[in-house]
Amino acid sequence: MRGDYRKYTVDMKLQNESFRLWKRGIDGAVCVLESYREKRSVYFAVSNLLPSASLMAEGNREYRLILMGVDEGKVIHRDFGSFFVNQKGEGSFFRKFGGLPVTSYTHCLLLAVDRENGKTETILSGTMPFYQAQPEESGKTAGGKGSNADGSAADGDSGSEKKTGMQSFFRRWQAEMEEHSRMDVFAASADETGARWIRITETGQLPEALESCRPLIEKYGHYLVGEKKNRFFAGVPGRFLQAEQPCRETGCFALWQPIRGGEKFFRDPAEMSETLQKEIFGYWIGEMDRDTGMVKAF
Repeated sequence: MRGDYRKYTVDMKLQNESFRLWKRGIDGAVCVLESYREKRSVYFAVSNLLPSASLMAEGNREYRLILMGVDEGKVIHRDFGSFFVNQKGEGSFFRKFGGLPVTSYTHCLLLAVDRENGKTETILSGTMPFYQAQPEESGKTAGGKGSNADGSAADGDSGSEKKTGMQSFFRRWQAEMEEHSRMDVFAASADETGARWIRITETGQLPEALESCRPLIEKYGHYLVGEKKNRFFAGVPGRFLQAEQPCRETGCFALWQPIRGGEKFFRDPAEMSETLQKEIFGYWIGEMDRDTGMVKAF
């Protein structure tokens, strides 16, 4: 019996300083997950955080605790509902739950959620201790005034240097696709790209073309890369909401696809109800131009 018991403590990190109640206060956040056979539980507590009443008064928002992960190639999440923080900036709760093993989840997030439009902001985030993130790209350009996400020089870099840096990402993605099995992120009948997809969780280094998508990528802790016949695609996580469409002005991420199973609830994204737009998770997809390294509409 003892061998079936597991306990994990998640190191939570503050992502937005503006949500601290006192500038000189002592921050605290703990997330403890326990598992015994088919039973699961989560204990979560915080201190020195803005009270729930302040969030509600200032913007009709509430805190919500969410676990995110992947099961058999499908992105999953468990929403534990509203999380209350009192006037002292303290809050805690204990919840039991069932379903998938705790090890299916990779991240724990405390979000501030707008109750009207569903817009979210990550306040605290933590990575499960058993989850192994993909290693960072080791090669970085030496000298200069720093480097871009693709490894090219930050200032005064030439087009050829940018292209060379982008090619390192293509090579890395190709190698990871050969190493890992295909992820069935989308239903085969609903994936317009027909690509083979992998999930990238290393968000410290991003291709230059995806830097503008960093808020969404960091919010959900990953992005997707797809490949078909030497064509590469990028999938930025988000719902079918204007607030979560990356690069809306340029239109390079014009295709949105729901995760597998979501396509059963509607025929056309344009006909989705507001409720479905807020509840169904998916990805905004663009094609990565192998010559320029930029994203173009698919």
